[in-house]
Amino acid sequence: PYYDDPSALVVLLEEELVVIDLLTTGWPSVPPPYLAPLHSSAITTSCHLDDVPAKLWDRLATAGNSQGTQHAHGSWPICGGKNLAPTPKQQELLLTGHEDGTVRFWDVSAVAMTPLYKLSTANVFHTDSLQEEEWPPFRKVGCFDPYSDDPRLGIQKISLCKYSCRLVVAGTAGQVIVLGLSDERSDHTVDVSTVDLLQDREGFTWKGHDRLEPRTSPAPFPPGFQPLVVVQALPPASVTAVTLHAEWNLVAFGTSHGFGLFDYHRHTAVLARCTLHPNDSLAMEGPLSRVKSLKKSLRQSFRRIRKSRVSGKKRPVPTPTSKEANAALADQEEVAPVQRRIEPRSADDSLSGVVRCLCFADTYLRDGTHHGPTLWAGTNSGSVYAYALEVPGVGSGRVSGRGAPGGPGGEGSGCVEAVLGKEIQLMHRAPVVSICVLDGRGKPLPEPYQASLDLATAPDMTNPHSVLIASEEQLKVFSLPKVGAKTKFKLTAHEGCRVRRVATVTVCSTAQEDYSETSLVCLTNLGDLHLFNVPVLRPQVRYDCIRKEDISGIASCVFTKNGQGFYLISPSEYQRFSLSAKVITEPLCTVELERPLEQHIRSLH
Repeated sequence: PYYDDPSALVVLLEEELVVIDLLTTGWPSVPPPYLAPLHSSAITTSCHLDDVPAKLWDRLATAGNSQGTQHAHGSWPICGGKNLAPTPKQQELLLTGHEDGTVRFWDVSAVAMTPLYKLSTANVFHTDSLQEEEWPPFRKVGCFDPYSDDPRLGIQKISLCKYSCRLVVAGTAGQVIVLGLSDERSDHTVDVSTVDLLQDREGFTWKGHDRLEPRTSPAPFPPGFQPLVVVQALPPASVTAVTLHAEWNLVAFGTSHGFGLFDYHRHTAVLARCTLHPNDSLAMEGPLSRVKSLKKSLRQSFRRIRKSRVSGKKRPVPTPTSKEANAALADQEEVAPVQRRIEPRSADDSLSGVVRCLCFADTYLRDGTHHGPTLWAGTNSGSVYAYALEVPGVGSGRVSGRGAPGGPGGEGSGCVEAVLGKEIQLMHRAPVVSICVLDGRGKPLPEPYQASLDLATAPDMTNPHSVLIASEEQLKVFSLPKVGAKTKFKLTAHEGCRVRRVATVTVCSTAQEDYSETSLVCLTNLGDLHLFNVPVLRPQVRYDCIRKEDISGIASCVFTKNGQGFYLISPSEYQRFSLSAKVITEPLCTVELERPLEQHIRSLH
């Protein structure tokens, strides 16, 4: 059917609505004003960025225009109503990773989610979904394509540095792609480096999916984010955590087998650490063999049931991996009557080596006399690893010679080195959900480049730093560098819930313009939100947010730094909420009705 304006063709398909511009050469399709059509490629992860610099925003918009994401001639032809909301004070981005290997950039500065730019990672590899020189030469329009997805392309983790325009995209087959933003089209071959997380361990066999086959010949890449290097984790298990420090040119990634550290400027692997327990065979065999281990899983379940029935005995303490760390972390006090008794988890639970979180920080070195770069990693079995990093040009909290935003790092005389400083084992072996290093004032450290470019208050390096470790059961703050316990809050023991998502947010006052507080927000498996003071961990308030039955909504939740959040309420819809009384994004609009329709509505009433 034709729209009233003959310059546009509106096609209503079974799965989506497509609008084609008939006045522009090539008949480009007009980008739809909604998140995604029904049954399009599933959203697998998301990432939010606030206060996006104007330079990055303009370059993304230009890249979107070149690929038709932002149509040059106009907007969606079906329109109505008037937007009364004030102009946003800052630009905000929401990045969504999809099952087909694409990353979509959305403008979420206001109520509507407007598409800015789409990145595809499929052309980096040889896949079944990439078909060249198709005949007849039909042009595909719309977003829905149920037959083009290779499940290994699925995006699992995203990290973007908004100052250097460096992007890291990690996928289901252990691929970690480092990309840079370019305004010109390019044809080039992408370098591939492999990092063996098993370190030649014997007795294990990977029976999961194969790695993606990278292209060996130059491939065309349109303007926008273009791949610089591909880091392939071995075995090719799904990436479970990733973090980027563009100021140091470092990316860290984790899987169910361990974590690695890579210098993408020199294209060299710095560290590969295996986190597997000797009995963690399921992670080694891969997803295809989990059915074979049903008997083992049942035995483990019955063991846990028997342990839970023994309540009068003293709870067992797992074998320490670091005497010094466990001495600092030991919780031997009696359980208060108002608290629930928490049984420690078995050391031979399957998938205990899964890396849940990674964190870069500029803090104390091992000897406690200077501060410097560190890498922190937390696993599914409650293990925390802290590595001291030697980064050329970085020292005493200052950066020199590692490069400017958007450009390559300095050559430097040496290579990046990593030395294990601490290895901590939490008493109950609860999965580590988040690690955050706090400065001398108890504030989270600024993002890379923020301090060196005077975009944020420099961290306090005069007073001792501390680290906030959040597990599924409790929140705990430790002093650095000796890892001494300072304060904690046992969320599971008090509330009977488990932590699923954690973030530090800045809550601004509505009465006083220049006053704000840093709070820790926790989303639990019951769908409620708990706010705590940082670093004293004093409970502030609790809100009901997501239905506890909505498992996918809880799993998809992402927080913003100003106290808002997003979570999926369907495969193609996000719900937005705010914990701040000052920062609220709400629809303010009017719809003007024609008089005959207005009279018809009145007659119906």
